[in-house]
Amino acid sequence: KATEPKPLPTVDIKRVHSSDGVVVEGIDNCPIKFAKCCSPLPGDDIIGFVTRGFGVSIHKRDCINVPRNVTEAAEPDRWVHVHWEESVRQEFKATLHLTARNRHALLADVTTQLASMHVMIHAINAREPQDGYASMSLTVGVNGLDHLQSVINRLLKIPGVEQVDRSRV
Repeated sequence: KATEPKPLPTVDIKRVHSSDGVVVEGIDNCPIKFAKCCSPLPGDDIIGFVTRGFGVSIHKRDCINVPRNVTEAAEPDRWVHVHWEESVRQEFKATLHLTARNRHALLADVTTQLASMHVMIHAINAREPQDGYASMSLTVGVNGLDHLQSVINRLLKIPGVEQVDRSRV
């Protein structure tokens, strides 16, 4: 006989402490890790998955690894409610994909723009996949969705840049 998943216990949020800017409802001071498959940022709708021996893995709700309906997942009781702490004050890595008309000093303009915003560059990969166009993958440090959007907006102002998107992977 199939058993229905147990509803998560209600928790006095004021008594639960966050870990790395995320509150795991029902678990105090729980170790967490941010899933690399979706790289959640403050402001993203998130959900937690209780791992075996590694705490709770935090995913974006629209991550490809999160079932649409967690109550129908293989182990629904391992999916837990989580939310961002109101005042998250740390840096998160976000990967951006940039497409631009290739030109002299394009990479220099991109890195100069990021430096002027005091944005840490963790990784960068640039190549010319098509005639006349350049493709860049940039992993940068941001403190949330608003900060990420301001970085994207500034990169779009660079001459020749046609598209900047947040990586889905």
